[in-house]
Amino acid sequence: MLTKQKLSLPVLKKILKDYELGEIKEIKSMATSGNITFLITSNIGKFVLRLCPKGERWRSKEEILAELELTDHLLKNNFLILKPVVKKNGERIISYKGKFGYLREYNTSKPILNPIVKQVEEFGKLVGWFHSLVKGYKTKNSRNHLWDLKETKKYFQEKKRIILKSNFRNKKEFIERFEKEIFLLKFSKDLPSGMIHEDLGKRHILWEEKKIKAVLDFDRCYYGKLILDLGQACRSWCFVDNWEKWSNGNFKVFLKGYITKKKLKKIEKDHLFPALKFAVLERALAFCLRYIEQTNDKEDEKFVWHSISKNGPLGILEKNEQGIKKIIKTA
Repeated sequence: MLTKQKLSLPVLKKILKDYELGEIKEIKSMATSGNITFLITSNIGKFVLRLCPKGERWRSKEEILAELELTDHLLKNNFLILKPVVKKNGERIISYKGKFGYLREYNTSKPILNPIVKQVEEFGKLVGWFHSLVKGYKTKNSRNHLWDLKETKKYFQEKKRIILKSNFRNKKEFIERFEKEIFLLKFSKDLPSGMIHEDLGKRHILWEEKKIKAVLDFDRCYYGKLILDLGQACRSWCFVDNWEKWSNGNFKVFLKGYITKKKLKKIEKDHLFPALKFAVLERALAFCLRYIEQTNDKEDEKFVWHSISKNGPLGILEKNEQGIKKIIKTA
């Protein structure tokens, strides 16, 4: 559920005075899944102002600096991201009452929520290109928020009691299923790592006609295994019909595009199917806690239970395991 978060107009105007943006014509709150975000329109262009909120989406100044480090690295290599705006004093970080963020360019292109096969292949190329640029790259500033297997297991154990005490309808079944599956997974320390995006879903990819114009929202980036990023991307782009079916066709062309930019090592092929399962489990836990602690949105509750049910993404992966592994092997 996307929400709009508030910040007073005088505060926003005070923040924007630090930039050379010309005459401010409009400041409009944007709906997001967590960050405090505004669209700024001036006589010289449009910009997006993003601040982290309190709570789970809070990021330290160092974490924002790490995100900007990654942005600089990608821009230097001509990757398709939107450029942060520099203040009059040469700085980029916005700081307001313990909330940190930055201002960036705005792009009018739109996401495609029902991509055709050719677009899935183009996206595969983009992810392969991204991974070729970030492989082995680590920012000097640290990222404290991680969504790897170790942290997800730890997070689950910390939140288990909260889930069991909640009004989540299938809480006991969810705990049993999640616990069984997550502790079966293992990822080798020898897998290639780098600064991964972690959330390469369809709404974060902007298109203009048949071309990708920009990748958005590196808010969840961290130094981790590239295969986990690949698993999350495939989860988003290869499940179709509102998470009711898995498309081997999409998966095949995605990998076809990916390996034109970055070859998959044998160790990565061996871990890709577990990475797909992990992607479903990690996102199910995230949405479960979002439902309990933030939204109480029945659509979130429905998505969580469907994700790990026999007829949902986790069950669908298990039913299609042999076919999926065959595609991976021949990629």
